[in-house]
Amino acid sequence: MKPCKNQAFTLVEIIVVCGIVSVFLGTAILLFTNFRRGYSRSEGTAVLLQDGALFIARLRNDLNNAVIAPDSSGGAPAQLSATPDQLSFMVYSSREAKTMPVVYRYLAAENGGSIFRREGSEKERELIKDRVASLTWQTEFERFLEPESTGSGTVRLSIGLDIQLKMRSGDEKPFTLKTSIFPARLNRQLNSP
Repeated sequence: MKPCKNQAFTLVEIIVVCGIVSVFLGTAILLFTNFRRGYSRSEGTAVLLQDGALFIARLRNDLNNAVIAPDSSGGAPAQLSATPDQLSFMVYSSREAKTMPVVYRYLAAENGGSIFRREGSEKERELIKDRVASLTWQTEFERFLEPESTGSGTVRLSIGLDIQLKMRSGDEKPFTLKTSIFPARLNRQLNSP
């Protein structure tokens, strides 16, 4: 019998190569899925941050334009009111050249609440959809008196806001925003003689 001049891979070499390739593929798949999971989390956090920032910017803009205006009966001024599910106040609209009510409404739900905004008689618009885990807003009223002063002092009104946002997928940690917003125009009106 003549020796075979065509060399081939042995069974052991084929098994070793298949083992190395499967370890490499397993590691690559694991790295890719971890990267994808991390990317999804950071993308979800970015969406929550953007929603929260846009909501706070809109609320801050409205509160900067908040005013004390006589109500429709011509009597006492309309009040800024905060309830667990609603925040309402009057704003001066330069577009309309008049004051109109602005209402922020929180609709709680098991898998994420929503925040709506209505200005005047316009249709209600949804600002954050199904991403609010919890929301608390409250009015804070402070009076600063100078010692031995006969005046009424300086008053400061603010809205304390504590909102927690979460994604519906559930993998991301909830994102919490806490701030106090000071309605500049309203505070000037309260302190003017």
